[in-house]
Amino acid sequence: MGSSSKKKKDKQKDFRKTKLKVGKEKAKPTNFTDTSFTAKTISLPNQSISRNVEGEADIIKRLTLVKHHQNTTRKETLIYIEQHLPENPSLYKQILTAVIPLMVDVSASVRTALVNLLVAAAKKQPNLMELHARSVVLFVHSAMTHITPAIRHDSTRFLDILIEYSPDSLVRSAWVKTLRAFFTLMSWTLTDSKQSVSLAVTTSSVINTSSKAKKQTLDSFAKFIKAGCRPSEAETRKKLAITSHPLTQKYLIPVTPQPFAHLKLFTRELTNNSGKAADTGDKTLDLNTVACEDYLTRRRVFVEFFAPHVLKNVENIIKEGGEAGKAAKTLQVLVEEIVKEHEDQDKQQ
Repeated sequence: MGSSSKKKKDKQKDFRKTKLKVGKEKAKPTNFTDTSFTAKTISLPNQSISRNVEGEADIIKRLTLVKHHQNTTRKETLIYIEQHLPENPSLYKQILTAVIPLMVDVSASVRTALVNLLVAAAKKQPNLMELHARSVVLFVHSAMTHITPAIRHDSTRFLDILIEYSPDSLVRSAWVKTLRAFFTLMSWTLTDSKQSVSLAVTTSSVINTSSKAKKQTLDSFAKFIKAGCRPSEAETRKKLAITSHPLTQKYLIPVTPQPFAHLKLFTRELTNNSGKAADTGDKTLDLNTVACEDYLTRRRVFVEFFAPHVLKNVENIIKEGGEAGKAAKTLQVLVEEIVKEHEDQDKQQ
């Protein structure tokens, strides 16, 4: 009797629902196996096989932030664009149009971020500066003649980018204007009382007494003169590749612009106070009308109008010594070499 009731209770035990106490979990069986798991996601945005259209749209949207009133926002926007430069070349025109006005930004950190962005863009798109040299150089000149000394000091950093990545387009399109801008930047005058020639360059700007600023400006000036007054690598390779009769050039169309400038057919002569034409060779009143497409013309303009004043002004900087004095001495040697090359060329003709 007892055994049968015990068996009956054991059978009913399987169908009973035990009441659990509050906060106490149900006991797990001895053969329980834990099947729970955790999952983690890995994001690889740079390895997407699809075109990053969203990234390009994000860059275009962020371009509006370069005009933000906070310096930090403008700087971070430039840094973001530098780190996410697009592969699509058509977007670079929009990017440059939006960012190059920041060359005259009041914040030094923003200007530094812009320098890094332009260098990264020029490396990613090798012909970018060649295509946009004319528009970029306008803001470079604006920075070189700015009223704020810090902006004038940083202007040569932007010019160095053009000299490195687009030297030919720079010297062809803005040779005279850039030379004048350098004289304004250094507070040098461009007047010659002996010949009564004035290029209307004022010296109202405050002289920058920083030796580091002078050195940076003189180094940039030397690189610019070297790029404009000497043949480019492409011209040198072209001359070496062509072998012809020595008299062939006499029967060909002139390869230099204004080959008959010495006839003064379409130029105005300088006049002195008496109204008579001054005996100044083929010098003209407005150098901006001179086409500086070839290095011979650029060298002639530099030697006749700018070189004497450069040599005169660097003497004082050389006497000061220091890093600026060394840079001035290097510039002096370069200018003297270019003057000698020009004189030797005239003797051969």
